[in-house]
Amino acid sequence: MGFSTGVNIIVNVGLFIKDFELGTKVSSKLTELDSTFEFCEKNTDLSENTKLVIVDLDNEVTGNEFFIHQIATDRKGIQIIGYMKQVVKENHEKFKTAGCNVILPRSSLVKNLSTFVK
Repeated sequence: MGFSTGVNIIVNVGLFIKDFELGTKVSSKLTELDSTFEFCEKNTDLSENTKLVIVDLDNEVTGNEFFIHQIATDRKGIQIIGYMKQVVKENHEKFKTAGCNVILPRSSLVKNLSTFVK
């Protein structure tokens, strides 16, 4: 078996999503986009190949600067996408500084996934 030289690069995505319904929608969309993904509890659950992380910024455990900063520091070059029910300016600044590349409203996460996976 050789390596495929197709344009589709499999992106390994780490999901820090506790909400079952949203997790289901996101994982279905990632499957549609031919991406591999894993649900994670803590930042040490991320595999070596993870290129993109999606984080629930409303969650007590994952939605803090320390958690985001830790991922950004441990994994140079990783893309971190945060989502929250309502994006507030102060939080936006705070999470950007901590290492989030993009912060989205929760409602637009699934429809924008293909932008980040490509």
